[in-house]
Amino acid sequence: AAKKLGQIHRKVARQRTDHAHKSALGLLRAAEVIAVEDLRIANMTKSPAVKPDPEQAGGFLPNGSAAKAGLNKSILDAGWGVFLAILTSKAESAGRDVIAVDPRNTSRTCPQCGHVSGANRTTQAGFVCLTCGYAANADVVAASNIKRAGLVLRDARAA
Repeated sequence: AAKKLGQIHRKVARQRTDHAHKSALGLLRAAEVIAVEDLRIANMTKSPAVKPDPEQAGGFLPNGSAAKAGLNKSILDAGWGVFLAILTSKAESAGRDVIAVDPRNTSRTCPQCGHVSGANRTTQAGFVCLTCGYAANADVVAASNIKRAGLVLRDARAA
């Protein structure tokens, strides 16, 4: 059973790596410059801090650790770090640029007028600028802001 389980895990690992290589190659064929969020995956997957219960000696308050554990598993299962390492390696050998962009406020900044506000995010997926009324999907807004920031960084490096 242990040998069979090991074979299954190795197969899944090969499939994930293969998918990462194919996706990276597709991106490199489609673009000269690729901008990505400079995410700190290790910080994103830290377990939540414990909250001591002042009313009960030695007791702890709920800290959402079960939900956070599920999120951590999903983040690590997606293999962002492995994909970015493969993408960066392939880009370097192909002479392409992969630029890491600071992710702060990318989904809260209006790509039309530049207004930054947490209130621009009406829902998890919705974005409506309070200043100019621009409306779009929050992920599309973030992607356009990351692209613009990446191009600015590339131009700054070239200058």
